[in-house]
Amino acid sequence: MLHIDRPVQESGREVFQLCTSTKVGKVQGKILSGYEESIVKAAETFDAACTASALHSLDRGAFGPNPPDKNHTKALIRLYDRRLRDKEYPGRPLYDRIRNAPGKCPLCGIGRIKQVDHHLPKAHYPFLAVAPNNLIPVCADCNTVKLDRFPATGGEQSLHPYYDDIEDQLWLRAELLVQPVPGPLDWRVRYFVDPHPAWGEDLADRVRFHFDAFELDTLFAKQCADELVTVGAALEEVFLAGGAGDVRAELASLMRFRSKPRQNNWMAALYRALADSPWYCEGGFRDIAAG
Repeated sequence: MLHIDRPVQESGREVFQLCTSTKVGKVQGKILSGYEESIVKAAETFDAACTASALHSLDRGAFGPNPPDKNHTKALIRLYDRRLRDKEYPGRPLYDRIRNAPGKCPLCGIGRIKQVDHHLPKAHYPFLAVAPNNLIPVCADCNTVKLDRFPATGGEQSLHPYYDDIEDQLWLRAELLVQPVPGPLDWRVRYFVDPHPAWGEDLADRVRFHFDAFELDTLFAKQCADELVTVGAALEEVFLAGGAGDVRAELASLMRFRSKPRQNNWMAALYRALADSPWYCEGGFRDIAAG
């Protein structure tokens, strides 16, 4: 859930013309050229809807051939599948620019960027198949989870990394859940969205939807096991020197350190949750580190 700069600055028209600049058969060329203005308009409409957080209001019928035509739709989708993605076509450098975007996957903040995905699926919005602002860098896991989902309501809009920036406000929280049962200790770290007070209901719904759609609670929780073993061993010396109070202060210090440069990341939320847990600070760290 990261805000990133747009890797491609070219306009929708420039990308379309680049993709169709070579190796276009007579029939395909006629089909595609007939849709150029519709594709340009669709990219502009998409940009305005993203800016207004109103993708759910778009009429899908206006983003593909009308009347529907399977062959024309296939040709539009192949603009991406062949003319942007395939190495022998001139659009490939734009694809590589997106796929090689620096940093982690903007949808989850953890995965390594390996693929390019459509924010609105090209199968349902073929005029957006090569719209530059509809193409985002993603990790393989997020691309698999997302599939061809599109929003039916305002609250079903996932965050768009080029348009949505919520990093200035703290919203990612975690809590350590410990269930006393006979036998091995039963515990887990639960991650959740705690909407910032400045948010409206629509933004809060969107962030929750994105968080759930990409299964970020499960993804973040999986990162915790090794970290808890490592920090548990380090906290032993802190506890012996100053008790639970010093442990809490050490965890708060780690939380501040891990909050840079982004405060809404799984590790900062983890340390905040541990510092808030009396059970953990009073010696529970030993039990978790021991497995």
